[in-house]
Amino acid sequence: PASPTGDKFKLSDHRGKNAVVINFVPAAFSGPCSTQLPLIEKKKAEFAAQDALPVVISSDGVWALDAWKKQLGVDFPVLSDFMPQGETARKYGVLIEPRGIANRVVVVVDKHGKVAWVQNVEKITDIPDYDPVMACSKD
Repeated sequence: PASPTGDKFKLSDHRGKNAVVINFVPAAFSGPCSTQLPLIEKKKAEFAAQDALPVVISSDGVWALDAWKKQLGVDFPVLSDFMPQGETARKYGVLIEPRGIANRVVVVVDKHGKVAWVQNVEKITDIPDYDPVMACSKD
């Protein structure tokens, strides 16, 4: 996935340094997603205390995500999985193929690059419970 500046985000850049908490979200500017991002922002200090970096990935375009990030006032990577559409979500098995969007799923990748936790929500509109995510991001 990429940022509005075109920078690619690579898990390998964080190996040995940070756990990465990947938050797949279905749609920028939607109600549930616009509730989830400020919740992640509130927990950012908790993530940092555990050397964990939260990131959000959506299949929306980079400029829409940049506007959404600014509107919400969040300060963590919000990345586009637009080109090719949903490719990262597909690799993680969370793409809803007919719609071209990711299901709302949180994936914790530990400092060693291994998936330590996957949290699916029951309904796509549900907000994840970050307590188990916080416990898994500890190394």
